[in-house]
Amino acid sequence: MSEIGYLYVLANSSMPGFSKVGKTTRSPTERAIELSGVTGLPTPFIVVYEQLFQDCNAAEAFVHTFLAKNGYRVSDNREFFNAPVNVIVKVIAMAPGMIEDMIQPHSEQETLDELLVSGNPDELDNIQLQYDEPILLPWSNSFREAKAHYYGFDDYIQDYNEALRLFRQAATLGCLPAYAYIGDMYRHGQGVREDKNKALDFYKEGARKGSVFCYWSMGMLFDAENNKNNMEKCFSLYLKNIPNSLPDNQKLTEDQLSKVFQGCIIILNKSLLNGKDIPLVLKDYFSKNSVKIKERAQEMSDQINNQTDEQNRMLKERFKEMIQYLSDLP
Repeated sequence: MSEIGYLYVLANSSMPGFSKVGKTTRSPTERAIELSGVTGLPTPFIVVYEQLFQDCNAAEAFVHTFLAKNGYRVSDNREFFNAPVNVIVKVIAMAPGMIEDMIQPHSEQETLDELLVSGNPDELDNIQLQYDEPILLPWSNSFREAKAHYYGFDDYIQDYNEALRLFRQAATLGCLPAYAYIGDMYRHGQGVREDKNKALDFYKEGARKGSVFCYWSMGMLFDAENNKNNMEKCFSLYLKNIPNSLPDNQKLTEDQLSKVFQGCIIILNKSLLNGKDIPLVLKDYFSKNSVKIKERAQEMSDQINNQTDEQNRMLKERFKEMIQYLSDLP
């Protein structure tokens, strides 16, 4: 549930080198006074930095996950981090939903300008150099590693449990493509018990945050369940929200676009088997993308084992029929 509230950074002279990073829907100063009275420390907590967010829960999850990922968290069940304040402030600045006109540096320590504008490199700069993707740096390593576990790339052993953990971490850090993977894992029971409702929840959340591909994933789920009404709604939302520049690294990636064309082939095969035409809502999309869909169909056909058994022969014939259908589209 979204809650407008603050992220705060607290320091205590009795704990040099450590900062407490938390959230509150009240005043951070009030929270510092409260904590000072219950911890038993000889010195009080001081608010070093505070920032208002549209959803303090999501912002806190982002910051905690990023700092933990980079080795700053003292304990998994505590909110203390052994990171310099300027590093924490920079991470908070990357969190989603910041209400920017409420930035409030405090005079007890360095001002925000002094923390961020100094030309000297700091530890966060070194962290960012670990990433080679130009967009949304905090999640790129987690997402890349999650896919490696999911598919068993290179020397990685296929491990759905580890992939799911890393996809969740990437999603928390702002990775939109991770939501579709998590939804797919619940839909197909990969590392978790099959649960179509949970799959739908993750697709919906991804779409709400901006993943156009999640609309397509929902459409495919409803198509498999022969829920025509919901299928058409989801495909319509997909078509309505396709970004102008394709593909991008968030709303609709190159990998996702390939999966869309593969989904078109599944829909076409189902339609032809039932003696029907493709859904009307997708008619123009098929026509505009017939070349790409046909190329994907040919790739899938070429991957079929060339053995002479009857099943493979029939499958090859199905692809031949679909490719001809696509060739005949206006």
